[in-house]
Amino acid sequence: MSGRLRVSLLMLLCLALALSCTRRPASTADVPRSLPAEYKISVAPFTQPSETSQLITGHIPEMQGRIARDELVMLDRAFRHILQTGTKRNYTFIPRRDLPTDGVAYHAAERPQALPKWLAYGRSVGAQYLLIPQVLDWHQREGSSAGVVRAAHVRLEFFLVRVEDGTILKRTVFEEKQVGLTENLLTVGSFFKRRGAWITAEELAEEAMQLAREEMHL
Repeated sequence: MSGRLRVSLLMLLCLALALSCTRRPASTADVPRSLPAEYKISVAPFTQPSETSQLITGHIPEMQGRIARDELVMLDRAFRHILQTGTKRNYTFIPRRDLPTDGVAYHAAERPQALPKWLAYGRSVGAQYLLIPQVLDWHQREGSSAGVVRAAHVRLEFFLVRVEDGTILKRTVFEEKQVGLTENLLTVGSFFKRRGAWITAEELAEEAMQLAREEMHL
């Protein structure tokens, strides 16, 4: 092998090594799964979008089931308990009275969205990272744990947003309408976990919160 060829190969090897050291993550496996504990996460109260302008993303379900304000407050308390007992992180829980007023903002496509409103809200409360829980659909159980006329059905979404640049770092969606074991054998795990009972919308919501905590690595 000639000296010139050796030099060329050496230069190519050095270039490849340099690129490999400076490359960006090639997959989600290379991205940190959770924020270090020193990063401050502020938790907003639960809200329920009812118009497109109140959505961060997605759409309003047809025949949307509405949730009462006192039930939203109950979800706030349940989520606080799950985060405080299930993680080792310190959170800032923002009072419901400090929620932003409804307003319409537009992104580049001239479609209304709520993300700019939430970012402004996050900056106003000094948040580094903002965890936004929302109820998109809420149908309470009609009946008892032994039998129902209509099963509970909920859709909850959770967004973890970096306030500085508006990046949505994580999004978790939970939607379930409980069905009997004979209707769907794929639910056998949930059936035994729930001891064969028909559970309430609040209990489904708590399952959603646990899932969000796990999937977001909080």
